[in-house]
Amino acid sequence: MDYWYTDDRSGTRYPGDPLRWRGDDGTPLTVAPLPGLGSGDVDTGVRSLWRYRAALPGDLHPVSLGEGCTPLVPQRWGGTDVRFKLEWFSPTGSFKDRGSSVLVSALAGAGVKQLLEDSSGNGGSSIAAYSAAAGIAATVLAPEGTSPAKVLQTRAYGATVELVPGTRDDTAAEAVRRSATTTYASHNWHPFFLQGTKTLAYELWEDLGFRAPDAVVTVAGAGSIVLGCDLGFGELLAAGSITRRPRLLVAQPRNCSPVDAAVHDRQPPPFAPTVAEG
Repeated sequence: MDYWYTDDRSGTRYPGDPLRWRGDDGTPLTVAPLPGLGSGDVDTGVRSLWRYRAALPGDLHPVSLGEGCTPLVPQRWGGTDVRFKLEWFSPTGSFKDRGSSVLVSALAGAGVKQLLEDSSGNGGSSIAAYSAAAGIAATVLAPEGTSPAKVLQTRAYGATVELVPGTRDDTAAEAVRRSATTTYASHNWHPFFLQGTKTLAYELWEDLGFRAPDAVVTVAGAGSIVLGCDLGFGELLAAGSITRRPRLLVAQPRNCSPVDAAVHDRQPPPFAPTVAEG
C-alpha cells in the first residue's frame, strides 16, 4: 500500500520512507491516515497482528514473534462489567511488541543491518528481540538508572546496551546525536511504530464482534498506545466499520506525568522514580 508521511502541525508531506523518522525541520511525523478495514479484510488465517496487514503501509514482509491476538478477559470491576486486554502475553511482555514488529519489518525491508534505539525499559527490550529475529544488530541506549532486570532482558536478546549518565532526556539527546550516522529505530519517534500499536484498536474491534468498545482505559508514558488507539479507531470510523470513536481514558504516574500536565495546562512535576517500570 502506497503511503505518505505528514507533519500534522504544518501539513507538510514527505514520500514514505522507512529510513526517515522526522521532518526536515525536526518535527514528528505520522503516516497519513490509511483507508481502514472492513470485517472481510481481516486475514483470519494468521494468528498475530499481521491478520490486519491490509491496514498497514508499504509492502512489508513480517518480522513476527507471534505478537497480538492477546486475551480479552471479562471481569467485574467496581460493580461494572469490564474486559481486560492482557498485553503482557506479548512475546517480550509488553504491547510495544506490536510497534516493534511493524517497525523492524519496515527497516529490514529497507535493507537495514544495524540500528539504534533509546529506552528506559520495555521499548528497548522489544526492539532488541525483533532486531534479533530480523538479523539486525541493535544498540540500545538506556539511562544509567535503568532497572538491571530490563538491561539484562535487552542484552539477552543480543543487543548492545550502553548506559548513559544523566536523565532519560539526556539519553534521548545522545540517541538523536548519533542518529546522524546510523538508523534510528525510536519507539517514540518513528512513524511505523504507531502503525504497529494501532493494531490494538483493530484487535479490540474484532474481539468485540466488529464493534467499538464504549471506552478504553490505559496508561501512558510517551503515549504510543494512546496515539495508536486514536489512529486505529479513526481509520475504522472513516471506513464506516464503526459508528463512533470510543473514549480514551488515560492515566500517568504522578512522578512522570507530562501528558496530564499538558492537558490541565500546568507544569509537570519533576521526574522521579515510580512503581511502574519500562
